[in-house]
Amino acid sequence: MKSLSRFSGPILAELLLSFAVSMLLFSLLGRIADAASGAVGVVNNLFWLFQTMFLGLSQAGGILIARVTGNGDEDSAARLRGALLGLFLIVAAVMLTVFSSGRQFFITEILGLKGDTAVYAGDYCRIAQWSLACTALGQYFTSVFRSAGNSLLPLLVALCNHSVCFLCLWLLPGDLFGLQLSGIERVAVSQLSGNLTAIVIASASFMFLLRLSVRFPGRQDGLLAEISPIIGLAAMVILEPFAYALSQLFIGRMFAGLGAVALAARAYAGTLSAVPSLPGIALGWGAQVQVSFLIGAGKFEEARKMVLRSSLMTFLVGPAAAALVYALSPRLLCLFTADQQVAATARSMLAVYILLEAGRGLNTTLAPSLKARGDAKFVARTAFIVMLFVCVPLAWLLAFKVGLGAVGLAVALAFDELLRGLINLWRWAWRGEKQQFV
Repeated sequence: MKSLSRFSGPILAELLLSFAVSMLLFSLLGRIADAASGAVGVVNNLFWLFQTMFLGLSQAGGILIARVTGNGDEDSAARLRGALLGLFLIVAAVMLTVFSSGRQFFITEILGLKGDTAVYAGDYCRIAQWSLACTALGQYFTSVFRSAGNSLLPLLVALCNHSVCFLCLWLLPGDLFGLQLSGIERVAVSQLSGNLTAIVIASASFMFLLRLSVRFPGRQDGLLAEISPIIGLAAMVILEPFAYALSQLFIGRMFAGLGAVALAARAYAGTLSAVPSLPGIALGWGAQVQVSFLIGAGKFEEARKMVLRSSLMTFLVGPAAAALVYALSPRLLCLFTADQQVAATARSMLAVYILLEAGRGLNTTLAPSLKARGDAKFVARTAFIVMLFVCVPLAWLLAFKVGLGAVGLAVALAFDELLRGLINLWRWAWRGEKQQFV
């Protein structure tokens, strides 16, 4: 197995590529209207709620496949790949059916969008929901590739995805096949084109390049017996990102209550603040796979020390990078908006996000490693309690009762990340030597 830095390097490159695309997309949306940027930002929170199911299955399947692969059991790995693929197809079909039938309800009643913002959200969702289904299959391939020790292939697939998206944004006509596409619909169609391309390339790589074996559950194996380990672990793995997505949905509705300026500022500040967190996310995803391999090989102490070193690095690098983003924010925000009120609100939020990155750096590294170690239940329980019963009420209090508005919501998010980060650090460092790895 590669060292953590070498394994996580391609993951970081993939995340940076996604960030570059996000920068371009929000820059284009800002030229349409700040309301369009705000609409897409809030809709992405809703999409993330669905994506948590894909993420949970991906992480759970990747952990289990990596463990049996590290133990040299290729037959079990093949059966797990087949069971995981079946689960992804089922979840994607159910998600698409639910979202297609209840799209307008989600936009108006759940997200609380009105006026032009609701119109932009509806135009975007009508096409983007198919991209969401493609994301499910993409998560499957990413999980399988990384659990096989290959973190470079997902980067190459993502490169093809975003290259096609760029080309479509540049070349796609406004009257595609006789249909008059609005600016926000062109963005959604470009994203869908990139996602479809990625699925084709990932499928070809899976079948012809890596030639990984897949064995679908049959009558002799028993479908339930094959998928039960994945579902059981995924149920715990999903709870943390689900709690995060749900809390973001509640907070997104609070932003909507503050008005279009707050929504747009949140979208732009959130895009820029993604940069400092990328090294921690890359190390966390890489550590999750490597910890699973090391546990399968019985190297428990090596896994514990590796994650502590990575956590220290992300704890220091994240806030430093966030401070740099804040210093450059007057120039960067000009790429998105000409509205000075939106820019000033976004800059105030970026100042708070310096503190947020200290906690997020710990969480993005420690939480995936705790799940791989067998501590998924602890991570899920902590996230659920802190996010929904501490962060959300605190956000409401600071934004509306104290009167801090969008900045108050940012402070609540920073407190959430810091509290969970310290709790997860305690669990890994001080309980790590005593706790049994599973």
